[in-house]
Amino acid sequence: MAPKNFRNTYTPPSHPHLKPIIICGVVMALSAAPVPAMFRPDNFGSPLPENVATAGRWIQAGLFYFLFGAHAVETVMFMKRLKEHGVGFMSAAWWKWVGTCFVGGQFCFKHFDRVVGKQL
Repeated sequence: MAPKNFRNTYTPPSHPHLKPIIICGVVMALSAAPVPAMFRPDNFGSPLPENVATAGRWIQAGLFYFLFGAHAVETVMFMKRLKEHGVGFMSAAWWKWVGTCFVGGQFCFKHFDRVVGKQL
């Protein structure tokens, strides 16, 4: 069966993939946010002990690098699928699909498979 040709169209995520994509976006935004004052051990008003504050900073940094790195790699892999299905490079639909993939990661792949018809 030939791949479905999207002809530069974008289909926004819907149930059941919309909620996980939004959650991924929120977690990515929180991991990229500036370090809260309570995670800074030099802040005298911090309610957290120094070791807990340090652990919180490490966890936030780890989430940031893992999520943004993994989603960047997934986005590059996703670009090949867009080309196979007739979405032109740098078109408006391409930007929407790539943005959704960068935010949603694997859930965008599942949504795309559902739209293409590979998965019900």
